[in-house]
Amino acid sequence: MANSNGYVPRKENEFLAWAKTIYGDCEKNLETWGLDLDQMTRFAQLIEIAGTAFQVNSDKERKNKMSVYAKNAAFLSLKQFLKAFINTLEGNLKIPDEAITSMGLRPRRFHARQPIPVPTEVPVITPVVGQHHNLTVYAATLQLGHPTESLKIGKYAGFLLKYRLEDETQWQFVISTKLHYTLVFDETAKGKHLLMQGAWLNPRMQNGPWSEEIQELVN
Repeated sequence: MANSNGYVPRKENEFLAWAKTIYGDCEKNLETWGLDLDQMTRFAQLIEIAGTAFQVNSDKERKNKMSVYAKNAAFLSLKQFLKAFINTLEGNLKIPDEAITSMGLRPRRFHARQPIPVPTEVPVITPVVGQHHNLTVYAATLQLGHPTESLKIGKYAGFLLKYRLEDETQWQFVISTKLHYTLVFDETAKGKHLLMQGAWLNPRMQNGPWSEEIQELVN
C-alpha cells in the first residue's frame, strides 16, 4: 500500500488524515463509482475507532497500557482494511486513473484490470478465550480445521470477521490478513456471549459466503 510516490504516512495523525481523504473522495463518488455500501460502512467505522483511540491515547491523563494497545489495534485494523480496499479501488474501472492518483494512491498497474475470483469456500471459525477479556478468533479451511494449524492463505488475502455482543444490535467488522485476530473487550463485556461469523476475502476485499454463526463467552 503506497501513494503515488510510494510513501505511506508513518505518523499516525497523518495516516488518519490520509485515510479520511480517501474515504471522503469515495463517499462523494459512491454511486458513480459503484462502491460497496458494506465496505464503506466498515471503512467509516474503522476511521472512527482509530480516531477515538488516537485522541484517548494522546491525552496524558487517560493514556495507559490498555489505551496504547487499543490504539495500536485500531490502526492495524485500519491499515489492513486500506491495503485490501486500495486493491478494490484499483480494480474498479469506473474510477478514472486520475482519481486514483489524486487520492494519493499508487498509479493503477496493468494487472489491476484483471478479474479476481470471489471466494466460494466457507472458513472454519474457532474462538479461543484468553485472559483479561481477550478472545482470539482463528480461521482455517475445512481440510485443516484445527485452529492452530499453520496454513498459508495463498489465494485468499485474509478473512473478514463480523461480531457483536449478545446485547448489541449492530455488527462490528474487522479484517485480518493473518489466520487469526484477537478481540479485546473491557470489564463490561465479562460474562456476555460474543456472536461471530467469518468469510474469506480475495485481494480486492470481496468476501465469499459467511460461516455459520457461533458464540463464545467473554471471560
